[in-house]
Amino acid sequence: MEKLTLTRKEAAAILGISTATVTQWVLEGRLKAYRVSNRPKSPYLFTKEDCQAALLAVEVEPTKLRDKERKLEAEVEFTRRQKTVNKRLRQMLNMPEKD
Repeated sequence: MEKLTLTRKEAAAILGISTATVTQWVLEGRLKAYRVSNRPKSPYLFTKEDCQAALLAVEVEPTKLRDKERKLEAEVEFTRRQKTVNKRLRQMLNMPEKD
């Protein structure tokens, strides 16, 4: 018989995220969670269906791709600033401009 509820660790494994991210998603309302009791420190329980719904509702961007894009953006910004600085230096030194 299949288990009806999942622990935070099991939900994290199904979602492919950390347990801290599971908690964050619950706090943000992205992932529905159930408490074992009414106590504030009571552990969360999850259903497989709610985990699947959370994955469908949240657009996931691969971390490596996002990091690569950020690095590229930083390089472009650096090159732009470098050209501006070079232009100012040439002006200060009364040198002809390069393209």
